[in-house]
Amino acid sequence: MTITERNFFTASDGAHIYFEDVGQGLPILMVPGFLCTTKFFEKNALALSEEFRVITMDPRGQGYSSKTCGGNTLKRHAQDIRELIDHLDLQHVVLLGWSLAASVVVTYASQHRQHRLNGLVMMDGSLFPFSGESWNHHRGRDYNIQNWFDTYMPLYYNPQEFYDKFIARISNRGGMSEEDRRWITEECKKTMPWSALELHYDFSHTDNVTHLKEITVPVSIFGASSEAYGLDMVEKFAGEVSGYSEVNCFYESGHLMFLYEAEKFNQCLKRFVRKANELMNN
Repeated sequence: MTITERNFFTASDGAHIYFEDVGQGLPILMVPGFLCTTKFFEKNALALSEEFRVITMDPRGQGYSSKTCGGNTLKRHAQDIRELIDHLDLQHVVLLGWSLAASVVVTYASQHRQHRLNGLVMMDGSLFPFSGESWNHHRGRDYNIQNWFDTYMPLYYNPQEFYDKFIARISNRGGMSEEDRRWITEECKKTMPWSALELHYDFSHTDNVTHLKEITVPVSIFGASSEAYGLDMVEKFAGEVSGYSEVNCFYESGHLMFLYEAEKFNQCLKRFVRKANELMNN
């Protein structure tokens, strides 16, 4: 894809946010997780754009977006989503967040009162990594700050070790090909350690589970049999939502279900977008 100035908008604090926009129809806005970029959704955006308008973005600090020294928090990331939605004048949006971005989209729904949303999709993400509750399988569980430091600070002082362990955690059951390891590492390297660590620490401290009861638009929760995000967590979150909720489980592909089970993922998401639109119009 050729990048032009049309792929960027300037946020209210001056940060330049990169996005891609394909297709026509009801809009789906897809937000990648920690360190990740629009490239992760390549097997989804084009297929989904046959029926819908699909917007993918690089959150601030990640991919082609600005490398900001501040504002790397869930609330600022949610504000960027609000500003992108308004910039494109999107209506009836299904907003999707994967991994850490699941917490970002819940923050958005709460902070901006579900502004222009038709539905919300949370994909394999903890909504409170430091929680001590039994559903939480994150390595920071029960405010294990030392484990957080041991896991994430190597991104600053030993990045290759961090990338190797990070990729091992998000690989599917069959492992990851060398080609996938290469491009995923290269995409992750586009994020500076200082912005990544600030964001992840804010994410870990933030309890977004309490905000689920505020959500009244339809919700779809995608869960996988990955290390940090057990399927019991998915059921817990679905039970907290006040309105319509559904669960889509992936047992073979781990954290990257949309990459390794792309066809199944795309079909599930298409079905939900149609369902959400039907529910919001009745």
